[in-house]
Amino acid sequence: MDEVSKSINPSYFQSFISPLQFIKLENDSIVLSAPSDQIKRHVITKYISHLENAFYQVMGDRYSVEIFTEVGSNNLSQLIQNKMNHEEDKLNPEMTFDNFYIADSNRLAYTACQEAVKRPGDINPLYIFGSVGVGKTHLLHAMGNEIVRRDRTKKVRYVEMTSFLNEFVYSVRQNSRTTLDSFKIKYQSYDTLLIDDIQFLNSGADKTQEEFFALFNFLYQRKSQIVIASDRPSYELPIHDRLKSRFTKGVQSLIQQPSEDLRLKILKSFSSSYNLSLDEESYQYISRNVTGDIRFLLGSINDIILYKKAYNMFIIPFEKVKEVVDSRVQTRKKSMVYTHDQLIDQVCEKFNQTRKDILGKTRKSEFIIPRHLCMFLLHEVFHLKKTQIGRIFDCQHTTVIHAITNISKLRQLDEKIESTIQNIHLQLGTNDL
Repeated sequence: MDEVSKSINPSYFQSFISPLQFIKLENDSIVLSAPSDQIKRHVITKYISHLENAFYQVMGDRYSVEIFTEVGSNNLSQLIQNKMNHEEDKLNPEMTFDNFYIADSNRLAYTACQEAVKRPGDINPLYIFGSVGVGKTHLLHAMGNEIVRRDRTKKVRYVEMTSFLNEFVYSVRQNSRTTLDSFKIKYQSYDTLLIDDIQFLNSGADKTQEEFFALFNFLYQRKSQIVIASDRPSYELPIHDRLKSRFTKGVQSLIQQPSEDLRLKILKSFSSSYNLSLDEESYQYISRNVTGDIRFLLGSINDIILYKKAYNMFIIPFEKVKEVVDSRVQTRKKSMVYTHDQLIDQVCEKFNQTRKDILGKTRKSEFIIPRHLCMFLLHEVFHLKKTQIGRIFDCQHTTVIHAITNISKLRQLDEKIESTIQNIHLQLGTNDL
């Protein structure tokens, strides 16, 4: 219940929240017990949303909270810990080397991953970087699946950096040496550690970086294979220099945007899988015009499949394929080349503030609104998770929630803020808010 205590007056928390006990997790509901009907009624009336938000922040999923006047015996902390242990580390069996499409844009990274599987610990760490949707996560899962296929006794863990951070923070907050030691021992036991989105390891989180640094050194010294994926080269990471230097010891490989030939290869393969009969002119048009990441390409294929089903067509003519593709390209054209940094820089320019001040922690009034506006837009435009935005601004996700709520209210009262929001959406081509 620590998360709930942040948003409730301490005296009320002690009187109404502390007496609650966890009973069970059932489907999409968390069942709690209250010692009296009075407490039950008061919590349901006043604090049910606080509880549901707190469980969401800790467990990562939305649950409705039900309260009964009976005592339960299950351990909520153990439930949360079990969820952390098992939910995020599962390898995706559909992501293998066999269905990874190879071209000059990713050949070096693919070869490095293959070598790391054949000779674990020799290429250490293996650092893969590139923009979103170029296949980094696919390669991580492919490595894990291949290692397990070759030797089922090997302990392999795939983990997103945000999940690692949440798990570490949870372990620290338990104020239990046993819980923290259990966290360390678990990660030290892996033969292969596959870490995705390392860029979310923020330089301001000194305690977390120290723990990750110690874990990295431990696994490196025992020759466990470490594979790291990021959206940028290691020298651009927002982390301490001593950790950056560790990443340069191994191999760093860039995955570039897929070439037209690679897009055509992927397009024909997926079209065959979904029995999407297109002529050669359609294939060429899609692969030539749907540039950028592979996810965008697959999204275009899904658009065409949906169109085929909607109009019950056996073969889609080129004119209709072109119409569907052009619509998607025009909608996403501007936002595809727009970055988080550019959005922040634009807000700084409009408010005549420096990037350092907006990203800093100073509480001066002239910095608060543009800082909150950046958080709001990163959430609304790029659909970043609140924890991810917190990494960028080196703050708690509760601060991000407050910022988003604040701007949502202010935009209705302040024409300057509303105008800024609309101008940014106009540049992005996302005028849907």
